[in-house]
Order: sequence, then structure tokens, then C-alpha cells
Amino acid sequence: MTRKKLLYAALALLLLAGGGYYFKKSRAAGETKVLAEAKVERGSVRRVLEATGIIKAQVGASVKIGAQATGAISRVYVRVGDRVKKGQVVAEIDARELMTQRAEAAARLRLAEAKAQYAGQTLPRNEALTSQGMQAQSVLDETRQNFKVSRAEAAAARAALATLDVRLSYTKIVSPIDGVVSQVTAQEGETVVAGLQVANLVTVLDPTRLEMWIYVDETDVGRVKTGLPVEFRVDSQPDKTFRGSLDRVYPDPEIRDNIVYYKALVTVDSEQALLLRPEMTTQCRVVVETRENVLTVPNQALKWVGGRQTVFVVDKAAPGKTRQVQPKLGLPGLEQSEVLEGLAEGDVVATQVVLSGQEKPAENGQGGARPGGAKQGGGKPEKKGK
Repeated sequence: MTRKKLLYAALALLLLAGGGYYFKKSRAAGETKVLAEAKVERGSVRRVLEATGIIKAQVGASVKIGAQATGAISRVYVRVGDRVKKGQVVAEIDARELMTQRAEAAARLRLAEAKAQYAGQTLPRNEALTSQGMQAQSVLDETRQNFKVSRAEAAAARAALATLDVRLSYTKIVSPIDGVVSQVTAQEGETVVAGLQVANLVTVLDPTRLEMWIYVDETDVGRVKTGLPVEFRVDSQPDKTFRGSLDRVYPDPEIRDNIVYYKALVTVDSEQALLLRPEMTTQCRVVVETRENVLTVPNQALKWVGGRQTVFVVDKAAPGKTRQVQPKLGLPGLEQSEVLEGLAEGDVVATQVVLSGQEKPAENGQGGARPGGAKQGGGKPEKKGK
């Protein structure tokens, strides 16, 4: 190798060593690599509690229709999914025996009414004869007694006929509400025996009368009050956000896995209810506090460095350079947090940053929480309760 080539090789080694030293020195001096940015802006911050809810039918919205008459089911007029109106006949029980009994009772009533009519016609004549001394008083007394008995017999026959009419009405099973048939447990030809417990034949659900149950942890129940807005989603409508408000919080607790919960009820309006079904699981957010037109910073920009919550502000004059700021935060939210001091509107902050001497992005401190801690602004999801 010539002297010239040896000189070039030595120069190259010196350049490589110097570049490596400069890189290590610059990294050790606190240089950071910004992967993503965002701006500090004015907006709204909401503190929410996250929980799991369940869609339920309101009391009286799901009715199990039974039979009070004994006999074989002659007709079932509906199937699951059919819409029915209040008073519509959904099934019938064989009423031939009752119809025969009714015909007999009607005949007895006609007989009793005929006797009462005859006694009513006889009484005035006997009264006239007795007043003229042409008939004994005992005959008049007997006539009056017969008139009273015949009228009583007619009333009893009339009541017996009315009783059979009621029993006949039981053979026609009607829907007590407008709704959709959700269950049919009877088949034509089956025998229904009316006893102490009414046999359920058809279940009708009013799909417009739904509510949602939320189980709130005992640590969060102090912030939950009636009237608070609630947002929720269901898997069947992933792009739609449903809204309601807390109607009431039940005072009695429910203990599940040694954790105390309190049930909160949200009424669902009829328009939204048509898109839901009972027993659907919901992902809920209860908005417990909202602040409008405040300075906000994305939670992704909040990092934990040296045990302190830090924001890396990008230098506008020298892109790529950052300065560390420990802001004073106010209300924490799920995505944004309120800034009280330390940042200004329009500041560009790093949401993803690689610190010097590290290969992975720094951990977030979302909503003012330390890494590994619970989110401030959202409670832990609740289990589905039934």
C-alpha cells in the first residue's frame, strides 16, 4: 500500500471516530427525536367515568301473557317478531264446553225471568181481590213471597250467565300492550291447566320502552348525580353514539367479587330504543364535569421524566429541538387536559418523542396519571350485571 493510500485510510478512521464522538456527545447533551406533534389549543375538557352498562326493558314493557282458562289451545295467531296492538287476540283456548254451559245458563235466565214476569202480573190482581174481601190475606202474602223469590232467581241466573261470559273471555288471549312478540311458548293442541300459577303462553315486548343499568364503583358514586349526561355505544352500532341522562341512583348496594357497586339507571328515549335490544352490553361514559374554552394539551404530550410530569415543547425557531416544561394542570380528561400554567396557546408539543440514550418513545402520563396508574377522567370499566 502506498503512502498516499495509508494517509487516506487514517483520515477516514479519524472522521469516523470524530462523528461517533459527536453523536454520543449530542445524545448525552439531551437531544431528543420528535416523532409526532400537536398544538396547545383552547377547547373543552370533560371528566368522565367509564363503565359497562346493560340495556333492559322498563317495568311493564315486557309482558308475559298467560291463560286463566283450562283447556286445549285451539289457535295461536302470532309468531316471534310479529307486531301486535293492545287488545289484539294472540291465541284461543277451546271454548266448546263453556259455550254449552253458557247456553244452559241463558235458558235458566229466560225461565227465571218468565216466572218473575208472571208473579209480577199476579200480585196486583191478588192485592185488589184481598182489598175487596174476596180473597184471604194469606193468599196475598204467598203471592208477594213468590214475586220476591222469582225476582231473586232471575238475578241469580243473570249473574251466572255473566260469570260464564267472563270465563269465556279468558279463552281469548289478548295482548295488554302494543309491541312485538318476543316469545311464544305454546303450541296448538297443548292443554293448559289454570291453577295457582298462570301458564305463560306469549311474551310481548314494547321496543320503545328501554332503559340502561350502569354499575358504579363505590369510589366513584359520590360524583354521580341525577341529571348528568351519559354517552354510550353498542357493538351493533359501532359508528353511533347514544345519549341520555342519569335518571336515578339506587341507594342499596350490590356486592360483586367483594366490590361494592351502586346501580344507576339511564332512561333511553323511544327513538334511540328502536336501534337497541334488551340485554345488549354498552360502553358508557358518564360526564361528571365539563369546562369550556380552556387551554388544553393532548394527554399524549404528557410524559413522565425523572418522576415528574413533563411536556416537550418544540422550538419554533429551531425545528427538531425541544425544551422540557412541567405545566400546572387543571381538570384531567380522557383525551385532553386543562392547562393552568406553563404553556401558551399555539405552543407545539411532542406527542411522541424518543429521549436521549433511549430507543423507544417516552411513556405517556395521560390525564395526569403516573404510568401504570388508573386514568384520571375515567373510572375502571364495570362488569356486566344481570
